[in-house]
Amino acid sequence: MSAQSKPSEQPVEKTRGRTPNRRMMQSGYSLLARGEPLIWFTGGMLVICLLMITCLLGFILYSGLPTFWPREVQWVLLNNGTQEIGQLQTTEVDQNAVGQVSRYYRTGNFDLTGQHYRWLTSSELDGEGLSKPQWAMVVERLEHGRLYGILNQMTIATDVGEAPRRRVAEAERLKELIETIPSISAEILPQVYAALASSIDRELDAANRSLLPNLEELPGLLQVRLATETNWQLASQLAGDNVVVASRRVISSEADVFEQLDREVARTTTLRHQIEALRYQISRRDAQLSEMRAEVRRAEISANQQVALPLESAHYFLDQLELLHHRSQTLAESMELLREIAGPSDWQAAVLQAFQKYEAVELPQQVSRVQQQLVEAMEPIQKQAVVIRDAVAAYHVGYQEIVAKKRPLEMQLQELNALSTMAEVDFLVPFAPVTVAVEDADIDRLVSGTIPETLRQHLATQSILVSESTAEVTQLNGRLTWVSCTDSLGQKHVFSVAAIEGESTPSELGSNPSSRATRQVQLLQTKLVNCREIVRAFPANQLGLASKVSTYLGRWGEFLLENPREAGAEGGVFPAIWGTIVMTLIMTIAVVPFGVMAALYLREYTKSGPLVSLIRISINNLAGVPSIVYGVFGFSFFCYTIGAYVDGGAKNAGIEPWPSMLWYLALGGIVAVGTVAFLFSFLSSGPSHTQTGFKRFAARAALVLWLVTVAAVAILLLKSPFFEGFYREYLPNPTFGKGGLLWAALTLSLLTLPVVIVATEEALAAVPNSLREGSLACGASKWQTIQRIILPHSRPGILTGAILAMARGAGEVAPLMLVGALASAPDLPLDTEFPFFHGSRSFMHLGYQIYTLGFQSQNSEAAKPMVFTCTLLLILIVAALNITAIYLRSRLKRQFQGNQF
Repeated sequence: MSAQSKPSEQPVEKTRGRTPNRRMMQSGYSLLARGEPLIWFTGGMLVICLLMITCLLGFILYSGLPTFWPREVQWVLLNNGTQEIGQLQTTEVDQNAVGQVSRYYRTGNFDLTGQHYRWLTSSELDGEGLSKPQWAMVVERLEHGRLYGILNQMTIATDVGEAPRRRVAEAERLKELIETIPSISAEILPQVYAALASSIDRELDAANRSLLPNLEELPGLLQVRLATETNWQLASQLAGDNVVVASRRVISSEADVFEQLDREVARTTTLRHQIEALRYQISRRDAQLSEMRAEVRRAEISANQQVALPLESAHYFLDQLELLHHRSQTLAESMELLREIAGPSDWQAAVLQAFQKYEAVELPQQVSRVQQQLVEAMEPIQKQAVVIRDAVAAYHVGYQEIVAKKRPLEMQLQELNALSTMAEVDFLVPFAPVTVAVEDADIDRLVSGTIPETLRQHLATQSILVSESTAEVTQLNGRLTWVSCTDSLGQKHVFSVAAIEGESTPSELGSNPSSRATRQVQLLQTKLVNCREIVRAFPANQLGLASKVSTYLGRWGEFLLENPREAGAEGGVFPAIWGTIVMTLIMTIAVVPFGVMAALYLREYTKSGPLVSLIRISINNLAGVPSIVYGVFGFSFFCYTIGAYVDGGAKNAGIEPWPSMLWYLALGGIVAVGTVAFLFSFLSSGPSHTQTGFKRFAARAALVLWLVTVAAVAILLLKSPFFEGFYREYLPNPTFGKGGLLWAALTLSLLTLPVVIVATEEALAAVPNSLREGSLACGASKWQTIQRIILPHSRPGILTGAILAMARGAGEVAPLMLVGALASAPDLPLDTEFPFFHGSRSFMHLGYQIYTLGFQSQNSEAAKPMVFTCTLLLILIVAALNITAIYLRSRLKRQFQGNQF
């Protein structure tokens, strides 16, 4: 290169009276020309966006993950003498008051106090009033939320076992059978009752000796003795619950109480699962009855008649027949039991003779009489159509079979319910304590461990008899002392001696009204909780790290696998998780094929024009329509129109059907229009470059005629006078004419359809034209090119549209509020019951669960931790679905390395 051509030696143009313009300088020395400011600006915007997303996720993690971590329980003594118990949630500093700190406590005990949380300020509480009792318990219950209290004592009823319970049940059946036979003399009944009592006593004694060897040494023993008719009524009540109590023990040691409580909670949890399984089986039997009623209703519709009498009018006679049949089965067992419990005697022979006579004569007469009454009650039905008579007869037979199957299930359910109520726990709670008026000297004696006489007399007025003078003293904190004593029945009572600020009054606190630091004595109240109501109970102040982690993981397991309780504020969200996943998958399955076909037609088959431009503009506008508009459309169109039409035809959907003649004429017209559309399509076929003006006209006319044909077919179906629905027998209760999973998925499919169309179009446009031209050059048709070249290469982009659709549809809430989501849905939309997928059922959704917890719960503060936890779970579910789709997309991208997408 010559010296004149070197850039550094090029002459610079001189300007008269002004400096050279920076823009005229060489680009290598210009910062704006190099683009660094724009790079830093765009990079900074990206960093800000990532920081915002990170902060949002971090805040959700910070608020959601600690929800189930067990916190310490504090017993709080306020400066005015009142007491609280709860878990400290947060601490805030008041900016308006110097040194003022507010503590936010979760106090629980909603059934007692009516509140879940409470703010306590420094003026109400100081450091000396805080304490952490060793046996402060966190009790998670099935109802009323959490209970916070101090473990006091436990009462346990010991079950005597299967043999005595079976004997009592047999005696109950024998007693019932004897009472139904009028021929048995009343003079014999006391002897029968005595024999039954003696037999049950033998079973109880054997069970007691095997369960409790030192029977005489246990206090509070309760043995069931059946010697008179009055005692028999007591045994009858116990037998009705299918459980006999052999002994009732009171445990006072906190360690022993907690150990026994842990075992009882595990036992009642197992029983609760068994009870839920039995209830499900009983509900299935009831569903079978509903199906049989629907069969009768279907017969009425086909015969165009109504049953003369309600089906329930025959239930009394059917139940009587079932009872008599059950009685005939128990006769042999009752006679064998009677021979076993009593030796040969005159009264035994008389009872057996009455039994044999009842079995041979009276029982058949009763059966015949009830059958005749049933025939007379059903006589009006015999005059109706044959199909109705057959349906009613089948219903009667099925009703008896189902009732016979339900009877043992109900008896077993009753037994399990009784077995689950055999242990109760007392907790000390700071709610409405009873203030006791005693002298200062008596307070000193009480704190030193001696029960004063004045206090003992006060307790006697409340039916609490304290025989011992010594008491157990526990120093809880600098201002609060607990004194516990035991009454003559073994019940434990606790007094709190508190030092409070303020002037005392002689009527309440003694004889020193001028004292500023006074003391008050209160009898703490107890809260009795049955173990069947407890889901989890643990001493929060004694948990080590391993125990806290175990409790934390156990709560997470319950949250992920159990049903919600307490309006979603407690328990699990498994139905919401299941409903969210199923709804999202069905929405994706519904939206992807339609979106791909629409995008394929717009990209590959249509030509640019006003109509296509209008369609694209409409698609882009639909992407910005508020989601609640889609919800209103789905509710009115899918639920009230399509669903009502599926249930009961045109009339049920509010559509007036056409007359038969008009409908047939319209059908003929549609056939004619469809034939013309087919002919025009045939005439317009051929290569596009050889089409004449007539062929182009025929192609446009065929398109219009096909659209008219499709619209006319839809109108013809809606106006059909021959279709009366698939679920007429269930009306007026709608099946599909209400919100359900299917309609919710279709509504969200319309919502996310523009996203799939746009993403698919971009994926199709990214396929190189050289691939199209090469396929066509090899002799492939248009469809073969699309099927074998274009679609395989655009699959990653199509999956991108599906990912975006899932991400948006899974988090939508507004449409679901109208088309099927509920705060509590008892049945899953996809389960193991045929037909497995139940599109008409309402469902639970995590997004709707978050909304109800945050804005519809009885206490939003109590549900606030669960809101963040559900939000975290929803984000994880959407992320898991997206990661799965991204993984599939990456595998497809590896198959087609030449794809630009």
